[in-house]
Amino acid sequence: MDIITRPADDEERARAKLLSSFDYLLSHNGSGHLEVTAKILKRGQKEITIQCSRSHRFVVDIKEEKGGN
Repeated sequence: MDIITRPADDEERARAKLLSSFDYLLSHNGSGHLEVTAKILKRGQKEITIQCSRSHRFVVDIKEEKGGN
């Protein structure tokens, strides 16, 4: 059975993966590395990549805001 995910689901999944990766680094006995990159894609989307021992890629919709802040 295929599960259809909504764009908001990918944003929540990316947020959850970032927090779980940070928790992993805090509980780990050694040193670690956490890297997050955001790349603007066409069609009002961003590619979010979370690198922490493995690479996780998410595509989320950009929320348009005025003023650029």
